[in-house]
Amino acid sequence: MATLTSMMMRYFRARVAVSIAIGAALAAGMSARPALADPPPTPDEYISHVGGDAQVLAPGEFVLDGARQQCGQRPTVIDNTLDDYGAAYPGFLIMNPRLLDRVSKPVKFWIYAHECGHQFRGPDEETADCFAVQRGRRQGWLTAEGLEEVCSFISPSKGDSMHFSGSYRCEYMRKCYADPGVR
Repeated sequence: MATLTSMMMRYFRARVAVSIAIGAALAAGMSARPALADPPPTPDEYISHVGGDAQVLAPGEFVLDGARQQCGQRPTVIDNTLDDYGAAYPGFLIMNPRLLDRVSKPVKFWIYAHECGHQFRGPDEETADCFAVQRGRRQGWLTAEGLEEVCSFISPSKGDSMHFSGSYRCEYMRKCYADPGVR
């Protein structure tokens, strides 16, 4: 069985390929519409696939360190078998409380906000990072010290096909956090 991360990467790559094909067709003056990739799963389909004790929480029901987390009207799936701290499909977030219990409050909140950023801004990791730190600054749960905790958490990351290295991401997030336009 494919891991969830590999399933998500295939989904996002397929969506990017479709977007590129549509753009190329439009640039060539064509109106042909390529077939879209399989639609993303629903929360219930996701739970059916992973099994175990995974469950869906309604928007605003997910709690981290005593604070309710909200990502618009999107539900949160709790999955202790997820191979990462958090993930997102269009329409819902996935959180692994077993792993989240191992990190500090600012890091937990940043992870949730990062995955929420994918809901509002799409699959780009830098954009989701920026969304998360600016949301944290606006809402008051992310201080400069908390951002350094986030950076300590991700700095060891070498990067992969979806993410830049942790040090690069930190440099970018510090700029987003310091943006004077954040209110």
